[in-house]
Amino acid sequence: MLAVLLAATAAQGPGPATLTLADALERARAARGRVAQAAAGVAEARAGERLAGQVPNPLVAYDHSGDTPHQHLVVEQPLAWLATRGADRGAARALLRRARADSTLLLAEVDRDVRIAFFGALGAAESLRLVTEQVGLSDSLARIALRRLQAGDISRLEYDQAAQEARRGQQLLSAARENARSANLSFARAIGWAGAAAPAPAPQGALDAELDAAVMPVPPPDSLPLVRAAAADSAAAQLELRSARLGRLPIPSLSGGAEWSDPDRPGKTLSVLGFALPLPFWNAGGAQVALASARAEHAAAETREVRLAAERAVAEARVHLEETARRARFARDSLVPAARDLRARAVAAYRAGETGVLPVLDALRGERDIVLAGVQDLIAFQEAVAEWRALLGRPE
Repeated sequence: MLAVLLAATAAQGPGPATLTLADALERARAARGRVAQAAAGVAEARAGERLAGQVPNPLVAYDHSGDTPHQHLVVEQPLAWLATRGADRGAARALLRRARADSTLLLAEVDRDVRIAFFGALGAAESLRLVTEQVGLSDSLARIALRRLQAGDISRLEYDQAAQEARRGQQLLSAARENARSANLSFARAIGWAGAAAPAPAPQGALDAELDAAVMPVPPPDSLPLVRAAAADSAAAQLELRSARLGRLPIPSLSGGAEWSDPDRPGKTLSVLGFALPLPFWNAGGAQVALASARAEHAAAETREVRLAAERAVAEARVHLEETARRARFARDSLVPAARDLRARAVAAYRAGETGVLPVLDALRGERDIVLAGVQDLIAFQEAVAEWRALLGRPE
C-alpha cells in the first residue's frame, strides 16, 4: 500500500505546518478571487431581479408661460410596464438561476484545482521519498559489491555496474526534488497562498483516499450545473420574447396636474387630466419580436446540445473514474508488493553470493518503475475524482 506520511515544513507565521484536504479547501475558498467572483455574480443577478420589478418613477413637468394661465404643473405616469413586468421579472429570475449555476461551477472548479494540486503535491512528495529510498538501496548495493570485489568474489566490471547505478540514482533524486518543489508551488497557488517569503504548508493525507469508496451514482442530466445554466438561459430568452410581444400593446401613460395664475380667474386653479397613447407610426415593434424570437430559438437549441454534451461527458468521466480506480487498486495491492518482494529477494541472494549484479539491478529498476507508476496511477485516480465532482457541481 502506498501510504504517504509527509514531514512537516516551515509554516508561515503562526499558521499550520501541514494542511489536510479539508483545510486546503477552506483556505482556498477564503482566499481565491474566483470564490468572490461567484458571490458577486449571484449578487448582480439578484439586483437585476429587483430592478426588473421596479415601478418606473412618474415624470413631473412645470413651466411658466406668458399666456394665461401662466403656471402649469403636470405629473405623468407611464403604464406600459404593467404589460411586461411579469415577463421581465420572470426573465430576471431565470438569470438569477443561471448565476447560481455559474456560482456552483466556479466553486466546484476551485475545489477541483485544489484537489488536483493537493494530491499532485502528495504524489510528488511520495515519489521523492521512494527515489530517496531507491538511492539508499543502490548505495547499499554498491557497498556490497565493493566488499565482494575486495574478497575476490566478483569482477571489477560487476562492481562498476553497481556503482554506476548508484551514481544514476543521484540524477533521479535531483529530478524528483525539482518535481516536488514545483508541485508544492502549484499547491500554494491553488490555495491562494500569498506569502512569497515563506513556503506554504505541506499537504497531509493519503494518496489512496476514497480509492475503496463506492462510486457516486450518475445524476440526471438536468441536475448538472452546465445544463441548469443553459436551461435558465433558454427560459430567460423565452420570457424576453414574451415581454417583447406584450411591449407592442398600446398601453397609455396617464397624466394629471393643475394650471393657475389666470388674471381672468384670480385665485382659481384648474385641473388637468389626460393620457398619452403610443402611436405605432414608424414601426410596430416587429423587429424587436423577431430578434427576441431568434434568441429564444438559439437558446433552446443550445440547451439541447448542452444536455447531450453533458450526458456524454458524465459517461466518459465515469468510465475514466472506474478504470483509474481499477488500475490504482491493482498497482497498490498487487504490482507494488510483488516488485518490493522481488527486489528484497534479489538483494538477499546477491549478498549471499547466489547471483550476479545484473538480476539485482533489474529488480531495483523494476521496483522503481512499478512503484513510481503506481504513484502516477493514484494521482490519475484523484484527478479523475476531482473532474467528476467538478462536472457534477459537487464540491468537497
